Amino acid sequence: MMLRPFPPNQQSMRHIYAKLSPVMLIAVVLAFIAGCSSITAGLSREKQEPPDAAARAAAQAVLSTLFSHNAKLSNFKGKGKITVWQKGKLKLKEKVYWIGSETSKISIVLLIGGYPAVKMASDGKWFYYYEVGEGEPIYRKIAASDASLKRIISISIQTDDVLSLLAGRVPIREHHRAILEPQQAKPGYVLVLKKRWWGVTEKIYLDQTKMQAQQVEFYNRFGSLIYRARFDEMQTINGYRVPARLSISNGTDADFEIDVNGFWADVAVTPSMFVLNPPE
Repeated sequence: MMLRPFPPNQQSMRHIYAKLSPVMLIAVVLAFIAGCSSITAGLSREKQEPPDAAARAAAQAVLSTLFSHNAKLSNFKGKGKITVWQKGKLKLKEKVYWIGSETSKISIVLLIGGYPAVKMASDGKWFYYYEVGEGEPIYRKIAASDASLKRIISISIQTDDVLSLLAGRVPIREHHRAILEPQQAKPGYVLVLKKRWWGVTEKIYLDQTKMQAQQVEFYNRFGSLIYRARFDEMQTINGYRVPARLSISNGTDADFEIDVNGFWADVAVTPSMFVLNPPE
């Protein structure tokens, strides 16, 4: 059988490979793989390059300011008017009273027609709900970690978040990275908190001084807005900067607003204020 000769370029390559030892061949292959890996890693770093030291320090400074805001405000109470809209229509406009303590204890009483029709309380371990209406009263006791105000305002907001917002504090979600960026629509900054395998979990909008939070947004793992809270007006009580008007929305069909008519700081509280017993 007569072998067909290689074309000139293939003969040259065959000659080169014949001259290379097995060790040299391995070295060439490894060098090629390493080069490809370097290129891939470089592209990856371009997409996920961590912020420089100055940017990290700026974001951390803002977080420290937020954590320290009203940190000494342990016990407080307030009264006001709550207005709830659902799908653009007015659902509720009534008086509301509340007492808050530490970071997880809260008691809320909603008056309907001047009567305390809805009571909610949390002692940090349990969440209690009591509603008086037509028929038998409704009483619920569930784990505080599962509690939200969705039944009242149609927004999935936990009672701990409500407590923090009424105290003028911003709830801070667990995160692995914080990025401080200029706002696009108006002067100010936005602190973006990201969680590994989640993405953006929270955005905190700040004024130009980076000292005052104006709005906060929370997102689920799919990137959809859970709710947005906005400090529309603020007031200073006993040296604490707390809301005079607070708005919360799910961004689609549910909104509510609290107008604060009275706020008292550093009040005395007892454990029984945050427990609701079943009706007899």
